[in-house]
Amino acid sequence: MGTAERFVYDHVNSPPPRFHLIFTIGYEVVGFGSLAPMPNPRDIQVSLFVAEGFEGQGIGSWIVTVLEWYAFHVFGFDNCYYQHAVGNMRSGNVAKRNGFKFSHTFKHKTKAWKEIGYWVSYKKSRPKGLPPGSIDTKTTSNWDGITFPWKCLI
Repeated sequence: MGTAERFVYDHVNSPPPRFHLIFTIGYEVVGFGSLAPMPNPRDIQVSLFVAEGFEGQGIGSWIVTVLEWYAFHVFGFDNCYYQHAVGNMRSGNVAKRNGFKFSHTFKHKTKAWKEIGYWVSYKKSRPKGLPPGSIDTKTTSNWDGITFPWKCLI
């Protein structure tokens, strides 16, 4: 529970653009996902947490697929990134299975996790031929007030 709380706190209290989803199976929360800001405002990062006991069941890939769909189809971002700590090979496998390609490595200190480490970044570009995002404004200044009519995807 502490790990989940740190993930949620880190993501909910960070600067925009932010978009969060809670993933459930029935009434059980199995994961969280966020679209997180990147230095280039036309890029976004998918960030996820899979609940303990649900690892290795495809939940991470499900979260990445849904967030990527929102990034490209709804918000119209140009690139989607997936990043993980160097030692977290399972997370890296999720990126590869979802078609992300290696981009770069970097050193980063995280506030919520209170650690400095090396991270791996993967990138997937917007598919060619997609129409503009449904609420694509080419800026994040209009994100305030965007709401969606559902509470759960399944």
